[in-house]
Amino acid sequence: MGRQERRAKFKEAADSVTRRGLDLRAPPMDQHRAVVAITRVLMEILKGRNPLRASNAGRRAHEFFETSLMGEAQKPAVACRKGCGWCCHVTIVATAPEIFLIANWLRDQYKEDFAGLLYRLQAADQKTRYLSASERPARKIPCAMLVNNACSIYSVRPGACRGLVSRSAALCESGYNGENVRIDVPDLWTRLRHAHKQVLWAALSACGRPAACYEFHHALRIALENPDAETRWLQGEDVFTAVAREVIDDPAVNAQNQRLIDALITAASGKEPP
Repeated sequence: MGRQERRAKFKEAADSVTRRGLDLRAPPMDQHRAVVAITRVLMEILKGRNPLRASNAGRRAHEFFETSLMGEAQKPAVACRKGCGWCCHVTIVATAPEIFLIANWLRDQYKEDFAGLLYRLQAADQKTRYLSASERPARKIPCAMLVNNACSIYSVRPGACRGLVSRSAALCESGYNGENVRIDVPDLWTRLRHAHKQVLWAALSACGRPAACYEFHHALRIALENPDAETRWLQGEDVFTAVAREVIDDPAVNAQNQRLIDALITAASGKEPP
């Protein structure tokens, strides 16, 4: 396949994934092409010149998730509703583009009370920064973005929150109250969340930027306290170097993730057909 033909196929795949997202009912090769296409789109955003290209990449990844979800005609019923905030008391992690997207959105939305917003986030960070994933829910400390028991950043919430849904609010409440429960997350959301993470990881890695998932409160606090954080990050500085990162202890899982990332980068870079 020649360069021009390959470029045309990439454009066709990118246009398709923009319109329809990822169709999990499609043949595996078609799903692969969709994931490769959105990876390439994110890479091109991150390699561009827009000063907000990191947060733009985060927004585009979220659009991929939501478009894919909307394209499913027969979605399983979930119990998640506005006012149900049981899951908003666990440790949340997010990539740098997701953090910058939220920070920029908050600056725009809280122009009149930015100091109050920042104070609330700083207070939450002081309470949660050194808590483990098991200690955080045991303390019942809510996310700083939970206001009146509803997510105040819903449209720009991290992928971790988008993928955490439940068929049973009662199970979520039991977990909140300390019971050992297994939340019933429909496979659709789990698979889309995996794809969402993989394309962000691959695009970030391909562009030489950290593909880490950071503890939400601490990372967002840094992004809000430092208006130039995104610019510095794009210039190569790891502005989140002091923030706790998600660690996967299973070497087999890490190896599998790395193989997936490498394969996506290879395909999205045009070194093999999409």
